[in-house]
Amino acid sequence: MIAMMAGITVAFQASLTAAAQRTLGPAMVVAISGFVTCCTGLIVAWLWTKPEFSSRMVIYAAVSGLLGAFILGGISFAAGQAGVARAFSLVIGSQLIAGLILDRIGLFGAGEGGLSAFTVVGVALILAGGVLMVRF
Repeated sequence: MIAMMAGITVAFQASLTAAAQRTLGPAMVVAISGFVTCCTGLIVAWLWTKPEFSSRMVIYAAVSGLLGAFILGGISFAAGQAGVARAFSLVIGSQLIAGLILDRIGLFGAGEGGLSAFTVVGVALILAGGVLMVRF
């Protein structure tokens, strides 16, 4: 349920970001959004968690933040150019392929898993839907 709510929220965020970037530009939108995300995350972390810091995990978190800025900027640019549904069809398709690869090799502690015929068919169907979204 939380994953579905997050998905719906991402669609709204992409729409808002695409609208804002038409006036502010992608870099400013990413900066403002990142600042608000940073402040919210710090407040939540200080109030509800007691993280154990290690140099490797701090680097992972920092790189994750850089990737997040790229993701937000890329999606907002694509959504502004082609629409939210088309942009997300490409994002989701590429996420699935990358996710399957990461899970398969167990990179960064991801759940090492096998590929089943059903998994491959499921991803292929989602990708086919994405192609239909982009083309039509």
